[in-house]
Amino acid sequence: MTVDAPERMPFALRLLAALILGVAWPLAFAPFSWWPLAIALPFALFWLATAEERPWRAATLGYAFGFGAFAAGTSWIAITLHNFAHMDWVLAGAAVGVLAAYCAFYPALALWLSTRFFTGGARLLMLPVFWILGEWARARILTGFPWLATGYTQTSTVLGGFSPWLGQYGVGLVTVGVAAILVYVLQHWRSRRALVGGIAGLLVIFGMAMAAASVSFTHPVGKPLRVSLLQGNIPISEKWNAERIREILHRYVTLILQTPPDTRLVVLPETAFPIFQTELPDLIGHLRHWSAIHHKVLLIGIPEDVDHRYYNAAMEIDGRAPLRWYQKEHLVPFGEYIPLPGLLGPLVHHFLPGLGSFSQGHGPFVLPVDGQKAGMSICYEESFSRDVRKGVEQGAVFLLNISDYAWYGHSIAAAQSLQMAAMQSLQEQKPDVRATNTGITALISSRGRVGVSLPQFVTGTLNGAIQPMAGKTPFGRWGNIPYLVSSLLLLLTAFVLRRRR
Repeated sequence: MTVDAPERMPFALRLLAALILGVAWPLAFAPFSWWPLAIALPFALFWLATAEERPWRAATLGYAFGFGAFAAGTSWIAITLHNFAHMDWVLAGAAVGVLAAYCAFYPALALWLSTRFFTGGARLLMLPVFWILGEWARARILTGFPWLATGYTQTSTVLGGFSPWLGQYGVGLVTVGVAAILVYVLQHWRSRRALVGGIAGLLVIFGMAMAAASVSFTHPVGKPLRVSLLQGNIPISEKWNAERIREILHRYVTLILQTPPDTRLVVLPETAFPIFQTELPDLIGHLRHWSAIHHKVLLIGIPEDVDHRYYNAAMEIDGRAPLRWYQKEHLVPFGEYIPLPGLLGPLVHHFLPGLGSFSQGHGPFVLPVDGQKAGMSICYEESFSRDVRKGVEQGAVFLLNISDYAWYGHSIAAAQSLQMAAMQSLQEQKPDVRATNTGITALISSRGRVGVSLPQFVTGTLNGAIQPMAGKTPFGRWGNIPYLVSSLLLLLTAFVLRRRR
């Protein structure tokens, strides 16, 4: 016997419920981290949607959920547009609405495909598959936007144990799969067979997750690395003011000189020096001399000018070696570069003159540090597993990210980003060194645990140590292939169930 309560609800009421569920979706992520909602909210949405036999109505429910989720979960973008692009709040909010309208397409498509081609148990089997495939596609199409992907909610939970094996998309598949199992049990709550089968399935999933988490694919290599991470806390309104450059440089140089004697790596945030390296030859020369004397490596965020091509870059100063550079490869659209510049360039430059002028870097994705290799990323790149893996593929034994979230003020953006960074460490089983301008500056263990961190919006230095880890996890070795193969097997199973039905 099935539970048919959703069928008796007016569609308008179901649509409103889906929207409210979506608005609650960001609560499953940092800084709230109410991770059970990542199961409860898809459970409620799937329960509403499985009552629909018309694909367009199921898709509408998915769209309402997605729009609510991204309108609420990425509202911090409006802060940047208002404070720095000088848009009024209505126009800034409309821009967030456009992004939410685009991102909502993916859950809508997931529910449409499941309803159009499958029924019964096969439909419940495919709902999680299409849901997470939508997230995977969203992180790739139009350069990608991976925010609010389900797997990130499980970074510090039992289900996160699948991360080194299947990556965060595999974790997301399992998480939403649990929701689908609960829907099946609810629909057949009077069937002892369905109840026992559902409980057994959940026990198997959580048992496998705990077993998966106990496996170590990486091992310590070399001695612990002492690091100092500098958080300058420079407001964006001052950072790009030419009259404040000298003061900013003085602040960071003072922090550098105050680092402990046993520090081997000193890391400054993204564009900590907001001026091209060609304009600072004397300062760079002095820092190279200091580095050689004190046996420390400096990693400084600074724009690089190479024959009038500009890069958002990290400059490594080791007094015993030539200067080395990492140039950011994955640029932020409408911030660091402008898609269709001939068409959109004049509009963007009207609000933010000078933005969109960076060129795309091309590696290498590691920098040598004290005999080890650091897997480099700058800001936005740390949100993309495929970008972080490039350094791991080149032999990185720890991850290193520099960022600047001052653009987003006192919003949830920095906490969301830290959670994604922790998932990258967990997937690769490698520690992460993370220096930001206004926070959250932190050291993350190879198990994805945030060890020590600095409070946001303070000037300070975070001193600590990490243990470099050699080796690769299955995800580090094969990326999303295991997850995609798992999705394909579930798809084939659903087609078999469909033919039998």
